[in-house]
Amino acid sequence: MLKTLMIGLTPPLEGGSERHIFEVSSRLKNVTVLTQKDSLCENKIEVRLIKTKTSYLKSLFFFINVFLKITKIFKSKVDIIHIHENYLFFFLPLFKIKFKTIVTIHGIKGFRFYDNRLLWFIFKIVLRFSDKIISVSLADKQILDKEFNNIIYIPNGVDTSVYKNIRVPVSNKITFVGRIHEQKGVIYLIRAFYKIKDKIPKFRLEIIGDVNNYAKGLMNEFSDTRIIWRGFILDRKRLFEELASSYVLVFPSLWEALPWPALLEGLASGRPVIASNLEGIRNIFSDKENILLFEPKDCEKLSELLLKIINDNNFANFIGIDGKNKSKEYDWNIIANKVSEVLNKW
Repeated sequence: MLKTLMIGLTPPLEGGSERHIFEVSSRLKNVTVLTQKDSLCENKIEVRLIKTKTSYLKSLFFFINVFLKITKIFKSKVDIIHIHENYLFFFLPLFKIKFKTIVTIHGIKGFRFYDNRLLWFIFKIVLRFSDKIISVSLADKQILDKEFNNIIYIPNGVDTSVYKNIRVPVSNKITFVGRIHEQKGVIYLIRAFYKIKDKIPKFRLEIIGDVNNYAKGLMNEFSDTRIIWRGFILDRKRLFEELASSYVLVFPSLWEALPWPALLEGLASGRPVIASNLEGIRNIFSDKENILLFEPKDCEKLSELLLKIINDNNFANFIGIDGKNKSKEYDWNIIANKVSEVLNKW
């Protein structure tokens, strides 16, 4: 296998692209990851970050460190540069001088490239310096196919084996897991819960994710003893136990490059999943038997689906089992093998 350096400077403890990089790189030989300090990845080169409230200084320090690492990369014995970070695609012309280049795009629209004509124009130019382009989203692939002829679809995955040894009773809880950010639509889940909480007095809403400033704002706005903020759960087995013990899982994102790991992990748990009706997810779960969908921000519809699934246990179990069977198509071993084929076929 050719020696590959993956570059993914996403948050070290959370985020779909970080999980993707960790799961794939840990299953492949001759792969090193250039990433932030404290990343989950084992075989890695770390990039330090400066702790400051000034975003300008933080970004400047960050890119200086990245550039210094890149100068060392040119002296190393690497065959392929595989970039997972949108903002670092602009280094592609430089990498192309010496290396084979691959990029994995984890989302277009949400990173403001596609919505800004100038940035999208520049983005398309630098992407042409990539030998191969992987998209984790079928919806993004359809957009990119209009511009490029080398787009490969390889989705995110899930470690389905984790659930084999988990036996936990189902609790009366509605669960969200993910990054607490406006993009994730947590506020709309909370509002939907408020609409029906008097009708489901035995149920609580549990939110799993880092309690950042945005989360603290929501905690102050929606102060309720039946809304439990669990914080970030690093222990994967414990996290999967929380998913498997949930009555229903909700992913109310406003946009995603789908399917994203948290959603797939939810499906693999065997518990029913309710998610935003986004383009990428419609391409995969079109029959709607694996998952229940609602339009982003539609609290009324979300609350109706929650009541429907809570009041019909047989229906909940049917959706859960069907979703679990669907998730097996996205096992990380399958995904890693697909990435390996791309890395080794020239």
